[in-house]
Amino acid sequence: MIEEKNKMVRFSPPKEKERLLSYIIKYRKQFLITAVSGIFFNSAIVLGPIFQGKLLDAAVNSPSITNILNAGISFILVTLSFQIARFFKRYYVRDMANRISGDMRISVMESILHTDLNAIEKKKVGDMMSTTIGDVDIVVEAVRKTITELWDTGVLMIAYFAALMFYDVKITLIVCIPIPFVIMLTQFMRKVVQAKSKAARAANSKTTTQIRKMISQINILRLYGREDTELKRFKERLTVQAKKTAIVNVLQNGLAPIYSSISSLGIILVIYLGGNKVIGGSWTIGIFTAYITMFTALAVRTTTAAKVFNLQQGAKASWDRVKSLLNNDSFREHQHSEGMNPIEISVNNLSFKYGDDQNYAIKNVSFKVPAGMIVGVTGSVGSGKSALGLALTGLYDYEGEICFNGQDLKNIDYNKKIDDITYMGHDSFLFSDSIKNNITWGNTDEAKLDKVLDIACLKQDMLNFQDGLETQLGEKGTRVSGGQRQRISMARALYKDSSIVILDDPFSAVDINTEAKIIKELRQNLQGRTIFIFSHRLQIFKYTDMILVFDKGRIAEKGTHNELINEEGIYSKILDSQSFLGGELYEA
Repeated sequence: MIEEKNKMVRFSPPKEKERLLSYIIKYRKQFLITAVSGIFFNSAIVLGPIFQGKLLDAAVNSPSITNILNAGISFILVTLSFQIARFFKRYYVRDMANRISGDMRISVMESILHTDLNAIEKKKVGDMMSTTIGDVDIVVEAVRKTITELWDTGVLMIAYFAALMFYDVKITLIVCIPIPFVIMLTQFMRKVVQAKSKAARAANSKTTTQIRKMISQINILRLYGREDTELKRFKERLTVQAKKTAIVNVLQNGLAPIYSSISSLGIILVIYLGGNKVIGGSWTIGIFTAYITMFTALAVRTTTAAKVFNLQQGAKASWDRVKSLLNNDSFREHQHSEGMNPIEISVNNLSFKYGDDQNYAIKNVSFKVPAGMIVGVTGSVGSGKSALGLALTGLYDYEGEICFNGQDLKNIDYNKKIDDITYMGHDSFLFSDSIKNNITWGNTDEAKLDKVLDIACLKQDMLNFQDGLETQLGEKGTRVSGGQRQRISMARALYKDSSIVILDDPFSAVDINTEAKIIKELRQNLQGRTIFIFSHRLQIFKYTDMILVFDKGRIAEKGTHNELINEEGIYSKILDSQSFLGGELYEA
């Protein structure tokens, strides 16, 4: 039954993700039920003190057991009716809040996944994590409490005030004088609460970033003996966060006693003026008790309203952070295009730089690659090799032209671009899942899988693993060697069947013999595909059709292996150095 209910819940962002009201409107059914039950509950709850007073009067003044019994039954029925309404109000407002929370997180993640990578890279991962988890919770909690208090405080205050006015207009107007001062005080504190809440959330983001860095780099910290230094820095972050959070808690909750004291000042007048009415015979003890009970509840609700108002100001700071990650671009559902066509690549005056960096990683680069070629790209560290690889993915801004069969990459349809290009970065990132799922993304074609395992020279490795392809890799592939991680990542890239394959430093952790086997397999099995291999190990470049040698962001040399070794330039010198060292890894 529970599983069936869970299947019915489908989280999806509203059309206008940047409007908070859109999330509420989407669940108008739950809101309507909450509204009806909330209004009924808060209207009927006023009857509680009234019937309680009648029961008290019956117990004091009526000699008849029947009258007392009737008053008692009436009190129980009234209480039962508004408590049932209270159950529906609470259930549906929480159900709506949980759904909004899921939708909001989906909205944030969908926006992050489809936001321009240049913009995403300017943001800190810790900030995005803190917003997706913490800020969304704060916003949703504020929505839930606001909706709840709209009925529990707004309607109830009106109902209590109306009931108090029914008993005595003059006394009610006098004893309620302090209440507007509470409202004015909360308005005065509005900007302060919002500013302090924003600072507290920023401190929380910095702490989250620090935690992520420490966990992801724990091996480096231990190797260099930096544990105590990082812990000290972490303690400093926590201290700052604790101080700023404490200030927010004081502003949101610590002021409640002050609000309560101000709004409750009228109780003195209630006792004095109401007591005189009892002495004068205008009120009974039951009426006096009911009046005090309702006024006290009204004063408490005034304090609650002030707290919710302060909560809203804190949530506004969180909502601003959530909105900074949202965009209303239409979701581009990926539809696979049919077939795999050979692509000729023409690059003209290409310039590329990373994020906000003012310096170009590559500048005015031009070359042409006929369809089906294997291109080797090499150069010294920082020469622009990886920058070219990223530019060729089409996911980053660039200057100049990158044309696929004469069409600029910027103008190519998103779905076609995704199908045409596959990229293996030098990070070799793997998911904590099975080897098979890491390669196939859960969409297994056994024949294709078998083929890419052969190309990446992984067949023997699978036989050595007890669980074969079902072997769990662990977080970031920690349960396999560096060379195996690279070859699994390569198999994933090749499994995609794209026309253009970009392999950035795919052999840095692979031995030379395996490297040679893989490059031969690529040539034999991937005919028609254009392959870029970025590497500083040149032994396998003799199997490529073209070589680009980068130096200081420009193409210093271009040609085949035989042409470049005869030029006695950069390529020839690097190759001679690596040959002298027996083919060992060597960086220029």
